Amino acid sequence: MTTHNRSHDDRTANPSHGERELQHKTLTTAAPLGNTLTRATGCPIGHMKNSLTAGPLGPVLLQDFDLIEKLQHFDREKIPARNVHALGTGAYGHLTITHDMSKYSMAKIFSKVGEKIPFMSRLSGTFTEQGDPETYRDIRGFAMKFYTEEGNWDLMTINVPVFNARDMKVGPDAVHAFKRDPRNSFYNVSQTWDFVATHPEGMFNALFFFSDFGGNPASFRTMNTFGCNTYSFINAEKKRFWVKFHLVSQQGVKGLDAMTAKAIAAEEPNFLSRDLRSAIEMGKYPRWKLCVQVMDEEEGYKNPITFDCTKIWSVTDYPLQEIGIIELNKNPIDYFGEVEQVAFSPANVIPGIGWSPDKLLQGRLFVYDDTQNHRLGPNFKQIPINRPQLVEPNTMYYGGHHRHEYKDKWPHYFPSLLSKNVPKPDEKYREPPLRCGNIADYYNLPYEGTDEDYYAQAREFAEMF
Repeated sequence: MTTHNRSHDDRTANPSHGERELQHKTLTTAAPLGNTLTRATGCPIGHMKNSLTAGPLGPVLLQDFDLIEKLQHFDREKIPARNVHALGTGAYGHLTITHDMSKYSMAKIFSKVGEKIPFMSRLSGTFTEQGDPETYRDIRGFAMKFYTEEGNWDLMTINVPVFNARDMKVGPDAVHAFKRDPRNSFYNVSQTWDFVATHPEGMFNALFFFSDFGGNPASFRTMNTFGCNTYSFINAEKKRFWVKFHLVSQQGVKGLDAMTAKAIAAEEPNFLSRDLRSAIEMGKYPRWKLCVQVMDEEEGYKNPITFDCTKIWSVTDYPLQEIGIIELNKNPIDYFGEVEQVAFSPANVIPGIGWSPDKLLQGRLFVYDDTQNHRLGPNFKQIPINRPQLVEPNTMYYGGHHRHEYKDKWPHYFPSLLSKNVPKPDEKYREPPLRCGNIADYYNLPYEGTDEDYYAQAREFAEMF
């Protein structure tokens, strides 16, 4: 027999339709701040576009919790696929050093002409997702993990020379605008163009993106790629230089017009991956020149575009200097184990290579490893494809999901009278001091309150056609 009499406890556990409406109304109308942005805790946010830095040149401060919370949530939006660069393929290869770069960098690999450094690479779209045709208009990535005797060095490049954001606090927004609309999971050109219109610093990137060779390369083999961010080279005398990395295709640069790209998408969704894999199988190994632009440290502090990754450095003022030849020559045999589980980060450098006050780079140093911690687990660097091959790691880390190394980690603290494991006192493993500002604030680039021409470089690019 059914009864309609319920206790107070029953009503709390199983609210009626009217009670549910009241609860929903209470939750959805409790917004006294109106349209003010807040943290997840409800705390109002007073600034959202620029990261908190120690002076105009940085570096970024960890106390910028609005940045940290935004990046942490962004990294965990989707599982298990990558949030960006989900659609791609991979290949092995080697870098052959052709020019001695020791005057700029103490990295051992740069001083041995003829040396071959093995690497694993991943070539991918940026905004497209697994299941999308590879010839959709998109920015392409080319990331390499070099296995050196001083550890792993990751070099991450894209096929446009500038980013559409120059502060990592805008980074997640720059991705969201080009990905699917969360209301219906459709690509939405309105949100894309709204972002372009409201972020004029990204106009140069947008022009590349909507060009045939920027958004529609004919092949992974026929595209130049760029590091975009500013890095450091540090030589044996502890002198610092600012550098930008370039990969110059030896197959030439070729693009697809929009109609051809759409026709290919209908016939062969995996066109770019199949093209690369087939070329390697036939022994037609694609090659790129690895080059850098070099700027003196002091000059870099005076140049307003040095650390602005939405701007290029003139090749007239800072000509390309060749380091070596990149060659892809071996296909993977386990797509998941080698291509899906390989994890890259700009934080992975070796002695002689460092970072800069570039605010997008500073955020990327956090976001990539944090993403892989979420996607693959805290021991993802122990996965075979990510482990160093020419040196044995020696850490104090233990425990966590998917631990793969089993050795005595005691004592797992430092310093200790019971352990022989210590940081290497050799000064080569310490970077020279990095100049910082002394007033923490949310600085815009190049400097707060100064005029900036967002369109000069974009206009020069457009006038080429």
